[in-house]
Amino acid sequence: MFFMPAHVFGQRTVSIKIARLNAQNSAVSLPTVMSDVLVYDSQSGVLLAEIPGESLTAIRTAASSAVATDVLARRDVECLGLLGAGRQAEAHVPAIQLVRDISRVVVYSRDKGRREAFARQISRDCKVEASAASSPEEVVKESDLLVTATTSHTPLFKGDLVESGSHVNAIGAAEPDAREIDTTLVKRSILVVDSREQAISTYGDIVIPIRERAIEKTDIRAELGELLTGKYSIHPSSNDVTLFKSGGLAVLDAMVADHIVSRVEKSDL
Repeated sequence: MFFMPAHVFGQRTVSIKIARLNAQNSAVSLPTVMSDVLVYDSQSGVLLAEIPGESLTAIRTAASSAVATDVLARRDVECLGLLGAGRQAEAHVPAIQLVRDISRVVVYSRDKGRREAFARQISRDCKVEASAASSPEEVVKESDLLVTATTSHTPLFKGDLVESGSHVNAIGAAEPDAREIDTTLVKRSILVVDSREQAISTYGDIVIPIRERAIEKTDIRAELGELLTGKYSIHPSSNDVTLFKSGGLAVLDAMVADHIVSRVEKSDL
């Protein structure tokens, strides 16, 4: 279980997201990740709302990946590769479409029926050509823009398979001993994270390469927010691989929750 409280100074609300992770749930047709966001009045402590966290988290995470893609990815990327066929992967397609003109989507998940159904749904809902791949390696080789959205504890593919000039959004693993991408990919990439402090303490994708002494903490080039505010700038070449690693920030959940509560109150629902 993960408990993620946050408050933004000046906002009326304070929020806490309570997330539960159980990789075995898929065997009994339950989500592997479940969460709820509780929203309180920041002055009185009165409970204002209870928001199912899965949809909120998926939209918020996909929005962050889209922003990172807009800042870091080449303008002419064409094929979006998805590793994972859950709600997070689904939310990423329309989000990425807002910042890049994607002509194809290729998806892989362990369940053949699930990935084929996912491809059909994406083709229908997002008006883009989508197909199911037979392996993670096939997705990586065909894509120049990649999203890893799984609960895997071990790397999904060999990092040297990623083509130069590609951009990767790694958003699945967020535990110190779990990772979706290997040390090779992290070492060869321009590395941007959502939070340095969180990355070096809880993201296995970053923690493990540091522990192996393959990279240093200083190899994290910037936080995404630092790029947006102009504190740092990155200008990748056509041969660079860019990598955005995120695990989710409580403050972003708090921002979204406050927005939702404000909208509902204004509409008198």
